[in-house]
Parts: sequence; C-alpha cells; structure tokens
Amino acid sequence: MTVVSVDTKNGYIETDNDRLIMVILLIFLPPLAVFFKSRGCTSYVCLNILLYIFLILPAYCHAVWFCFIRGREHEVRAELTNRI
Repeated sequence: MTVVSVDTKNGYIETDNDRLIMVILLIFLPPLAVFFKSRGCTSYVCLNILLYIFLILPAYCHAVWFCFIRGREHEVRAELTNRI
C-alpha cells in the first residue's frame, strides 16, 4: 500500500520515496531534511540550523516533528471518523 499525502497549501503530493529520502537526510543532517520538506529556506530551516549548531539532539527532534508529525491532523481525523 502506497501512502500519499497532499500538502493543501502548495498542492504538493508526498510519496513514500520522499519519506525515504527525508529519513536518510534526517539521519545524516537534520537541516537538510527540513529543507527538503519545506521546499526552500524557511524559518523552520533556519531554526533547525541553529539548533543543530548549538544543541544537536533538539535539532533531530525538531526535524522529526517537522517532517513526519506536523500537518498530519487531517489524517488523524480521517482515521477516527473511519473507526466510528
């Protein structure tokens, strides 16, 4: 089963290959994973770079949150309505 989610703001479709690339980037350099997910240099990328320079562990936590948790509220709601 292929998981595909759509970023409603940009109309960007995220595939499993994109998630795999984000995991690989996240392991080696978290700011690159955030850059890949945000599709440009945003405030989230700058924040992650600062976290990575000063505190490495929070940079990993922020990158995981940004790449895989943020923006998934609609998936949780859809899953809950399917169960009812």
